[in-house]
Amino acid sequence: MNLRQLRAFALIAEHGSIRAAARALSVTQPAATRSLRELEQTVGVDLVRRSVKGVELTTYGEALYKRAIVILQETRRAREEIGQMRDGEGGTLNLAVSSAALVVVPDALVAFRARMPRVAVSFNEVAPPYSHEQLESGRYDFLVQTEYDGEIIDGFAHRPLFTLPLAVGARLGHPLRKARSLAELHDAPWLVPGNPEAPTNLLRLAFAAHGLSLPRDTISCHSVAVALAIMAKSDALGIFVRPLFEHDLLPANMRMMPLAHELPSARISILAKKESPPTPAAECFIDCLIATRDSMFAASKEGRSSAQKSGLMDSAGLALP
Repeated sequence: MNLRQLRAFALIAEHGSIRAAARALSVTQPAATRSLRELEQTVGVDLVRRSVKGVELTTYGEALYKRAIVILQETRRAREEIGQMRDGEGGTLNLAVSSAALVVVPDALVAFRARMPRVAVSFNEVAPPYSHEQLESGRYDFLVQTEYDGEIIDGFAHRPLFTLPLAVGARLGHPLRKARSLAELHDAPWLVPGNPEAPTNLLRLAFAAHGLSLPRDTISCHSVAVALAIMAKSDALGIFVRPLFEHDLLPANMRMMPLAHELPSARISILAKKESPPTPAAECFIDCLIATRDSMFAASKEGRSSAQKSGLMDSAGLALP
C-alpha cells in the first residue's frame, strides 16, 4: 500500500468515476485502474463495484476510504509543516468559522498574513456534523465555533477563546416585537443552527434555562446569512450572539428584541484533533486569534469602565472564559 494507490483510490471514491479520477491525477485511465487493482491486491478484497451510477464503494472500500483520507491529509500537513519550518511560509490553511467568530477572525487574518503572507487560507462556514467530519478527516486544520458554555466531550481538543451573551433577533414590525420574555415567543417560528433536538443546541438551552420546552416550530439552518435573509422577509425569529446586531452583516431591518431577562452565554472555542499537532501555520493563526481576543478584551474593559463613569453600558458583553 502506497500513497499513489491511496490517492487514486480516494479520488475514484470522491468522483465515482475512474475516468474523472484519472483526469484529476493527470494520468491515463489505465494507470488509475492499475493503481486501484494494485491496492485491492494488497488488501485482498474488492474496494469498488461498478453500477449504473458509476463506481461505488464496497463495505471494505468505505472503511478504507475513511482511513485513506486521514492518511493523505496528514501526509499533506507533514509536508507543509516541514516547508513552513524550513522557509517560514508556504502551504495551506483550511478552517471553518461560525458567525460569532467574526468578532476576532478579520483582525486575526490581517495579523496572520503579515506574519505568513504566502500561506493560502481557505475559510468555510461551521456546519455540524459536516464540519466536524471534515475536521476528523484532516481536511480542516481547526474550527472556530459557537458552543454552549459547559463541558463538552466529543473527542476533539477544545480551546475556549471567550464567551458572548445571546440575544433574539427579529425584523422590524414583527408582530411579537413588544414581547419581553421567551415564554411569549414560544409559539413563533424559529431558525436554529444544527439539530434543534440536540441537547446542546443553544435555542434548547436558552428555553430550558427558563423552564420552557423547545419551540415546536423550528427550521434547521446552518448558514447565518441564509437565516438573516429569511428572517428579514418573514416572522421567523433567531438566536445569535449579541455583537452580531452591531455587525455590517446584519440586514438594515433586523433588530435585537429587548427581553426583560438574560439569556445563557455562548462560548466561542477553537476545535482541533487531539492526536494531530497543528502545523506552524495553524499555530500561528491560533496565536493571532488569541492576541486579537486579548486586545479586544482590554479595549472592552476600558470601554466598560468609561461607560460606567458616564452611565452608559457596553453592549458587546465580551468576557474571557
